[in-house]
Amino acid sequence: MFIGSTDKERLDNFLIIEENDSASEVFKFMEEKNVNNLIVDANLCNISILDNVDFYQIFEKAKIVHLANIDLKKSSYLYQFKNANRFEIKNCKFSGKEPINFHEFSNLEEIFTIYSKRFENLFNHPKLKTLFIEGFNSLDFNFPLNNVLESLSLEKSAECKWSTLSNFKKLKALYLVSISSITDISWLSNLSYLEDIELTYCKKIENCIEGISNISSLKSVWLAYMGNFDSLKPLTKLTKLKELTIESGGKLVDKDISFLKNIQGLEYSIEMSNCVTSNE
Repeated sequence: MFIGSTDKERLDNFLIIEENDSASEVFKFMEEKNVNNLIVDANLCNISILDNVDFYQIFEKAKIVHLANIDLKKSSYLYQFKNANRFEIKNCKFSGKEPINFHEFSNLEEIFTIYSKRFENLFNHPKLKTLFIEGFNSLDFNFPLNNVLESLSLEKSAECKWSTLSNFKKLKALYLVSISSITDISWLSNLSYLEDIELTYCKKIENCIEGISNISSLKSVWLAYMGNFDSLKPLTKLTKLKELTIESGGKLVDKDISFLKNIQGLEYSIEMSNCVTSNE
């Protein structure tokens, strides 16, 4: 075992469990170093520890839990981390059939994971504020009313009732990536707390700039690989906008970006096929 992290620039310290570490040694080390964040990676340790009752007292102390390269076929593999406030689930599988009810995690505030149809109560958790999901495959899903969630990322999702995302009344940040089924975003104007939006590879959205310009609370806009835009001028309606980034865009029909320099306090970087500018 050793102390490390998931990234060299990350400030959070983790106890990283290795092959042949005993539960008693890990618990003692955890206490001595006062580290309550864990990395359990099947490439570094034997995942049989998830079936070892001796590790239960370790897992229940964990606050940030990073699980990697594991088949989480049993619900109990997650339930052991009952006091976690953040799950980071990377390169894992959910091959089992047992449901995973997120109401079992009463302190949970953040989840980063690939989606599984075994998940229950993911979108109506009473404390969950940050949710990043890849591969959401519940076709025609209606997102429920939620007054807690503040940050949501959906990547490579199946088609949903996208207008029901406006049921997340307190949403401050929304990231939609590689979703071809989204065409209309007029409902975004109903998210009165939304400050940050990112749209990447969602090329079928119609009237993208016009739709975004109706979200009066926006402070940051990031658009990447979104195709052609008629004009960026509607964005002048966003009086709170502080950051504007367009990466790998198509053509800007009116070619007019000169007005951006007149927007006080705006940092911008525009990279379109016929217009490139930045004040960074």
